[in-house]
Amino acid sequence: MKVFISCPFTGLCEEENYVVKKEYQPFFENLINLITNKGFDYYLAIKRENWGVDHKGPQECTLSDYEGIKSSDAIIVIPGNHLSKGISGGVHIELGWASALKKDLHILVEDNFMYSPVVMGLDTLTNTKYYKCNDFLNDSMLQTISGILDGLNEV
Repeated sequence: MKVFISCPFTGLCEEENYVVKKEYQPFFENLINLITNKGFDYYLAIKRENWGVDHKGPQECTLSDYEGIKSSDAIIVIPGNHLSKGISGGVHIELGWASALKKDLHILVEDNFMYSPVVMGLDTLTNTKYYKCNDFLNDSMLQTISGILDGLNEV
């Protein structure tokens, strides 16, 4: 089974380039280890682009992300928050692709954060589960994702 991790990228980068800030890299390393240790394949643009060091242009990353969605069985969504400069526009695009392709969506949402009604209504289009997660890019978020992965293994 393959999972696509839809999460902010540009909003987590240094101001002067497309490289993910060092403070966020350990979370993604731990996330990759969690996914692979549970026996899943994955797609994560941040890893594909080597933290942004090998930054891809719009055409290449758009096609790659779309193909990643198409080839995945489930999408785990970290929409973003104030730490990532808001909810990621790229995540919104990926949600559109995934819902049109009838992919299973697992969306992490925070209390006291306003999400578009369209995001909160995706369960009318495809199998969508929402998970309360008031933590961002930390061990508690990894625990939430671990639970999602365990549920996918039971299917």
